[in-house]
Amino acid sequence: MSDSAEQTEIWRYMDLPKFVSMLDSKELWFAKAARLEDAYEGFCEAEAMKMPINDPLSPSINRSDGENEPTVVTATQLRVELSGDSARYFQNAPDHLYVNSWCLSTESMAMWEIYGSNGRGVAIKSSVGRYKQAARLEDLKDQFAFGKVQYEDDPNSNPSLRFNLSEGSIPLPGRGIWKELLQIAFQKRTCFDYEKEWRGALYQDASEVPGCTIAFDLDHLISAIYVGPRADPFFFDVVKSLMKRFGLDKPLYRSNLLTRPKRAD
Repeated sequence: MSDSAEQTEIWRYMDLPKFVSMLDSKELWFAKAARLEDAYEGFCEAEAMKMPINDPLSPSINRSDGENEPTVVTATQLRVELSGDSARYFQNAPDHLYVNSWCLSTESMAMWEIYGSNGRGVAIKSSVGRYKQAARLEDLKDQFAFGKVQYEDDPNSNPSLRFNLSEGSIPLPGRGIWKELLQIAFQKRTCFDYEKEWRGALYQDASEVPGCTIAFDLDHLISAIYVGPRADPFFFDVVKSLMKRFGLDKPLYRSNLLTRPKRAD
């Protein structure tokens, strides 16, 4: 990625309790796709291979699970089973994809209105490069991806959300399929394009949890903190005090999006 792309601004808006939680844990929350507001989060279609009626030329092999008597299966049968197993990974993606969402580019009044909690909101200013370098992924690198969300009108006709596993090479279930599954997390409907979203996405086998946390170096992640344009003076002081308590030495600003312009003399 070019240096200019790495320097692209990203913003995350939150209420005060979430801000305190982040400072205390030094972690960012990744929400499960299946629990997000958009019912199409993590949606895709995967077409599995079907067993042909006649398969006389397919070689046969003995298959054993180590406990039962071996059974004779054809190579085509094994391919059909593999295709079905992989298709289920795609179909179950919403329960295994976890995302941490940011807003691209400049400060957004729309995001303050949504997440500003009537003047009690906080925004973190960062950049694509800072985010990537701050993430403490350790052994999760193969299960993690970053990127800009792409918006399409109709998920059902979006080629990026349709996977044909009935022909050609079939991605192997498990580690061999994670990279393709992660790309599903960066597709949304056009009705959400006002968010101008950039994300970190995680794939994991666990499906029973509503979300998960990933450790981040907050000092490297954060370039500045903002309070909302409707924030009272005391709220600015509260945020400043919290930053001092948790040792976050970063610039703190009050958003000036609603400040009246000054006329030139």
